[in-house]
Amino acid sequence: MIRMTHLIRMIRLLRCAPVVTAVLLFTFSSLFAAEKTIDDILPEECVQGWAMDGKVTTYTPDNLYKYIDGEAELYMPYGFRKAATVMYLKPGSADTGIVTNIFEMGSLLEAFGIYSNYRTPALEQVRIGAEGFADESQLMFYQDRYFVQIEASGSVTEGGFIFRSCAEAVSRNIADSKEKPRELQFLKVPEAVPLTEKYYASGLLGHGFFGKGFTGEVTIEKARAKSVLMLAGSEKAAVQVFTDYEKYLKESKVTPALARDKGGNILHAMDPLYKGVVLAQSGQYVVGVVGLKEPHDGDALIAELVKNLPKR
Repeated sequence: MIRMTHLIRMIRLLRCAPVVTAVLLFTFSSLFAAEKTIDDILPEECVQGWAMDGKVTTYTPDNLYKYIDGEAELYMPYGFRKAATVMYLKPGSADTGIVTNIFEMGSLLEAFGIYSNYRTPALEQVRIGAEGFADESQLMFYQDRYFVQIEASGSVTEGGFIFRSCAEAVSRNIADSKEKPRELQFLKVPEAVPLTEKYYASGLLGHGFFGKGFTGEVTIEKARAKSVLMLAGSEKAAVQVFTDYEKYLKESKVTPALARDKGGNILHAMDPLYKGVVLAQSGQYVVGVVGLKEPHDGDALIAELVKNLPKR
């Protein structure tokens, strides 16, 4: 038999059900309403008086090459979905304006990846989106899963102000997030050179067996090298990285020193391309340092990188 207290609870729940359903529907509809499509992210006016010259043009993976021939293939590994572009004309001018391109990538990580291909530490940093940079002729930033380019067309003398104003207008139409890929924290060590991290969706360091991951410049005893973070996806796949790399080295007439401790595999070698190399595995991740004078020069940094990884 159903107890009286249980029956009362059921009646109360049924009475509240329409209210709960209505609240949930309102919440979800609000969320979906706030999410703009890429076609709608570009504002009608980028800066006051700078209006669109015609309609927004969009591109898909099938025809992106028609817009950025020679660069389209760079975008595909990063989950490229769609691009939108338009020119905003300077008031009173028919041939001076700013071209604004927005690329929808597969994820936040992949938006950072394509952005990192263009970023250099020497350029001025701007606080727009998750991160951005600018010079006298362009401004780029990434935010959520979008990568945005703003470029001068013709002589735009007031470029700095116009670029920032336009970027802020576009940013307001994207999900309000300053989030960066969490994996960037794994490369945060005192030796790291700021703003040099890059994400590669495949073929890290030019080797297919290294898969996807990050590189970043580091300074060790006044010499430059690269830190490496490989995202193997599983412990088994991480172990396979060492098997494949060891095979490659031996085929290149190099004998690596491969050892295993309680944390995982560790390898030292003089790579034919990257000089001194040290790699260490921890769970599904592989961290490394390449470009060393001697492989063991990177041991201290490897220990720091391993400490930054999530605990297994």
